[in-house]
Amino acid sequence: MWRRAISLIPCRHFSTQPEISTLYSFLQPSIFALKRPQPESQSTDPSKPQQLTPQTLTPDRQTLLESTLRTSLTTNNTDEAWKSFKTLTSCSSFPIANTGAPAFALVKLMFKNRYFVPFSVWGNVLVDISRKNGSFAAFLRVFSENCKVVMDEKLDFMKPDLAACNAALQGCCRDIESVTEAEIVVETMSVLGIRPDESSFGCLAYLYALKGLEEKITELEGLMKGFGLSDRTTFVCNLISGYVKSGSLESVSGSILRNLGEGDGQQSNFGQETYSEVVKGFLQNGNIKDLANLIIEAQKLELPSLMVDKSLGYGIINACVSLGLLDKAHSILDEMNAQGGFIGLGVYVSILKAYCKEQRTAEAAQMVTEIGSSGLQLDVSSYDSLIEASMSSQDFQSAFSLFRDMREARVPELMGSYLTIMTGLTENHRPELMAAFLDEVVEDPRIQVSTHDWNSIIHAFCKAGRLEDARRTFRRMTFLQFEPNEQTYLSLINGYATAEKYFSVLMLWNEVKRRVSADGDKKFKLDHSLVDAFLYALVKGGFFDAVMHVVEKSQEMRIFVDKWRYKQAFMENHKKLRVSKLRKRNTRKMEALIAFKNWAGFGCGHPAFARYIKCSSGDLQFSTGTGVYIVSSIDYSSNSLVVSDPFMSTCASMQNSGNFRLDRASPFSLAAEDMFVLLGCSTTSPLFDQNEDLCDTGSGLRVCRGLYSCKGVTGIGLEPNAPVSTCCVYYPPIALGPNYGLDLPKLQCSSYTSLYGFGGDEGDPMKWQFGISLQYNDSYNTESCKNCEASGGLCGFAGLDQSFACICRNGLNTTTNCYGRGYAWSGTWNPYIQTKITAAGT
Repeated sequence: MWRRAISLIPCRHFSTQPEISTLYSFLQPSIFALKRPQPESQSTDPSKPQQLTPQTLTPDRQTLLESTLRTSLTTNNTDEAWKSFKTLTSCSSFPIANTGAPAFALVKLMFKNRYFVPFSVWGNVLVDISRKNGSFAAFLRVFSENCKVVMDEKLDFMKPDLAACNAALQGCCRDIESVTEAEIVVETMSVLGIRPDESSFGCLAYLYALKGLEEKITELEGLMKGFGLSDRTTFVCNLISGYVKSGSLESVSGSILRNLGEGDGQQSNFGQETYSEVVKGFLQNGNIKDLANLIIEAQKLELPSLMVDKSLGYGIINACVSLGLLDKAHSILDEMNAQGGFIGLGVYVSILKAYCKEQRTAEAAQMVTEIGSSGLQLDVSSYDSLIEASMSSQDFQSAFSLFRDMREARVPELMGSYLTIMTGLTENHRPELMAAFLDEVVEDPRIQVSTHDWNSIIHAFCKAGRLEDARRTFRRMTFLQFEPNEQTYLSLINGYATAEKYFSVLMLWNEVKRRVSADGDKKFKLDHSLVDAFLYALVKGGFFDAVMHVVEKSQEMRIFVDKWRYKQAFMENHKKLRVSKLRKRNTRKMEALIAFKNWAGFGCGHPAFARYIKCSSGDLQFSTGTGVYIVSSIDYSSNSLVVSDPFMSTCASMQNSGNFRLDRASPFSLAAEDMFVLLGCSTTSPLFDQNEDLCDTGSGLRVCRGLYSCKGVTGIGLEPNAPVSTCCVYYPPIALGPNYGLDLPKLQCSSYTSLYGFGGDEGDPMKWQFGISLQYNDSYNTESCKNCEASGGLCGFAGLDQSFACICRNGLNTTTNCYGRGYAWSGTWNPYIQTKITAAGT
């Protein structure tokens, strides 16, 4: 078949002109154009557009142009042909790169007009176009005509290369499936002296296998040896592909096994495409059993030292996975097990990874059990990946099953998977599964169970309101000798407090108290969070004796507590509790309540002022977020008090001042007569913005002149009688309430002062009344208080709810007056009754 190549005469030149003749000028813009050299003087104008936007042709217009092009080429009307061709190729609906018809037409015209362009210029491009458009039949005709020109005209430069010959041969074998045409191409290659390669024999192997020409196949194998081609992979792959398409599955198996036998059991070197074709061929006919048998027979021929991922079985199973046929892959393994075949671990791993990717963790867990039954064992990383996938898909039972398999397989490292399961159950709020799982593995020495694990379960139960389960877990924890820590008790306290089971908190405190006692656990210590939780819950529950025990322990350990938080809890839950009722029922409880009340420090005066008014070292102090101020005077008739800022300027002494503001919940407000004066302000201060009326430019200027006449201005770096342009009688947008404070750095001022009166002389600043006057809400019944005082009683606030009380001289108190109550006033209630007198009226 293959003959020696005939000799060709030297190349002939058909034109002495360096340029393409005018007759064939329409070929220039085509993909085969020979580039015309451009003069050096020509250059591209950057101002001109590089390319116009492609136009879209209508179907009718496109059909007309194609017809015109075809007719023009036939009649040699080159100008019209060029116009039609240019219009077609410039439109987006007819891109030239993927168009076969014009290209083939141009080549045919080239042959017709005997204008011979080297094959290397257009041949490979035409092959690519043919492959993109599936027009191998047209290419074969051009190929045959070109080879005829080569042989008739003796033009060596027109001779196709091996790639083009293989493309033509592939078209005959794969597309046309014609033995005759294929052998014509082979004969042509022989005449032209083109030596075939593995791809050439592969194409013929496919065609002969498809047609069932076994003798031809045998002849091909002999020719391959004659040409010295030792790599038979391409040949066998094409042979298998042909057998698969013909439906001859027995020949497929025979070819694969024969290839393994001739390769001395080495790897088959089949590609993914070949394995996929084999799988599709067998499974389309439902031959799972035959496919399993093929793998088993191949294992007999493969070397024992062959890597699993190089084996035929791995390739077939991996192809099933790649095709998305996981169930079929599993069925093949089941059939192999039924036939007694050996399955490598790597084959299983391929399917397991696919199961995890598709979150089919139940099937993965079942396969792991099968792997263990067959005597194989996964590594730790595989188990970890499977368990993580199961937890991600919330398939907890599969995760438990996989972990049991790990334990039964005696895998030494279990902590990674254990933590994955516990973390996943915690995130999914499944404390009952956490408890069951922990109870199952707690005695395994490979797992280091800690108090933290029990705490996680208890916390989850408490958060879900399942307090009985939390208590049961706590008992189980202590039974197994795991010591509860601060977090354990904190979770239980919060759970009990949320459910208002304060007695359970009391029982918990009794246990903790034993542990922190002198003879108890030296390692356990109270911290701030635990003390705060106990105090808050016990106060709400009304167990004041236990509250004081907690206070005592906190003082011993020097733990700071916020008393105000517990006072709020007391007022919210025990507003109607009366000391007199406690005295009658239980003296101990009364004493505990009084002790708590004294410790909490409800403050002097009206309970609404307790947070802001304090009696300290004989001074009445007013406190806000910006500091502590001395209460210099109180006016009961106007319900006002005056506070003095120690850093506030006066005429006698001026200094740099701090800020001032009232707290959000404060029952106080600025009095109407207050006048704030800002001193030593920068000229760029926002106070002097003309669009904002923040300064009094009328009578306020007299106040500024009076203050700047004081000798004390030297304390803020000013000379006496300095210009008043740095002074502002300030009208704040919001009267220094919780949302707006007197912020001197923001206002760019050095100091401030506040006036609540001029002392009867506006001209003498030394007589002015400096201080901040505050109004307070008189929340008690003023008329009731007047009636009480008229009857010889004292106004106060009795009881734990601090309600109004008229304290009579005989030691009794009423809510009205003391008429008929006697005149013997007693101080018995003095520690418990806060009167108007001792509270300075507040």
